[in-house]
Amino acid sequence: MSINFADYPVHLREGMKFEREYVQLQLQKDRDAGSKAFQGDALELSQMSKNRDAVMDKMKHTVVQSAASFSDTRAGIMKEIREEKGQYDYSDVVNACGLSYAKICSEIERRHENVPEQYYKADGTLLTKEEETEWLDVQFEQEVEWQKSCARIAARGQVFQGRIPEMPTKEIEELEDSLYRARDAYMKLYRENKQDGNPLTLQNEMFGSSRMYEMLNRLGNLRESQL
Repeated sequence: MSINFADYPVHLREGMKFEREYVQLQLQKDRDAGSKAFQGDALELSQMSKNRDAVMDKMKHTVVQSAASFSDTRAGIMKEIREEKGQYDYSDVVNACGLSYAKICSEIERRHENVPEQYYKADGTLLTKEEETEWLDVQFEQEVEWQKSCARIAARGQVFQGRIPEMPTKEIEELEDSLYRARDAYMKLYRENKQDGNPLTLQNEMFGSSRMYEMLNRLGNLRESQL
């Protein structure tokens, strides 16, 4: 025997009594089960959405500390100088290094000005302002060594060719001192400009003796591959 109840076909075997209450109870159980399943799926989707948002937020707050960050910043400044002046010399290099340090430092401080904001390393661990500043100091030290190394290599070539009598050791060591002086001067300028609301721009300062710059410029060391 077959009858319809609430648009559901119900088949009754012979000899079985159709109980309206029983059928209604079974239908209600089915509806409840379907509702619970739907709620469970909705909850799972909601949790997945929250997890996705958390991952996206963490990605936006992840700082990749590339070994090329400092040199790329300095190279960008040197490119602007070359486009403006047509050429550059070691005075421009020293100023560009000082400005690069101050610019990256300003980015670090700007990231950590908002107390609730948190930033992360590429491995997912928390990144502090102190760690970023320490990383920047290391990058600057490596830049100083790189500039000195380039000067030494160029000087050896000049000595070998007989264009200069000896290695300009004193001038190369003075270059190191000039780079650190430029860093400190641009950091001071950054603090002053930040307080006054002025942008940080390249200066035309002489950090070091004219003799040093004359010697270094003679080395023919200002190739784009080195700067």
